[in-house]
Amino acid sequence: MEFRDLVPWIQIRAKNVRSEELNTLVKTLLDKYPSIPWILNDDWKEAIRLNCFGAHVGKEDYEALNEEEKISLRESNLFLGTSSHTVEEVNSLDSSLWNYTGLGPIFSTENKDDAKSAIGTDVLANLSGSVTMPVTLIGGIQVSNLDQILEQGSFLLSSISMVCLEEEFRAAAEKIRARKL
Repeated sequence: MEFRDLVPWIQIRAKNVRSEELNTLVKTLLDKYPSIPWILNDDWKEAIRLNCFGAHVGKEDYEALNEEEKISLRESNLFLGTSSHTVEEVNSLDSSLWNYTGLGPIFSTENKDDAKSAIGTDVLANLSGSVTMPVTLIGGIQVSNLDQILEQGSFLLSSISMVCLEEEFRAAAEKIRARKL
C-alpha cells in the first residue's frame, strides 16, 4: 500500500445496513485487500467471525455487554478501539482492554446524526505525553483545517472526505509528510 506509513488500519463504518449486506461487504474487502488491517465498527461478534483485525466498540455498548460477552471480547485478540469525547475520557481508558481511541469531534461534522459538540484543537496540547495508547482524531477533519491539528502534534486522523476523495487524500498526505521532515 502506497500510504502504509499514514494509514495503519481502516475502519469499516457501515451504519444502517442489514447483516447480510455487512457480511458481504466485509468479506469482499477482506478478500480484495487481505493485507489491510480492517477494523469493523460496532459489530465485534462479526469482526471475530469474519477474522477482522479489530473492532471499534462504543464504551456504552461495552458496558451493556454481559460478563460472558466481555470475557469473549477481551479474549478475542481483536485490536480494540473505542470513542472518547474529552481528554479526561482518553486518560481514564483501561489500556489493558483498549488498543486505541477515537477522540472528537474535533470540528463540527454533519456525518453523524448524534454528533457531540466540537471540542476544537486546543485540547490536543493536553494529550502529548499523557496518553498510553494511539489517539485517532475524528470529526470534521479536512485538508482546509489540517494545519490546525498538525500544529498541535502528531496524531492519527480519521476523515471521510480525505479518504473518499483521492485529491483530498493526496493533499493531506503531502501536508502530513512535510511536517514529519
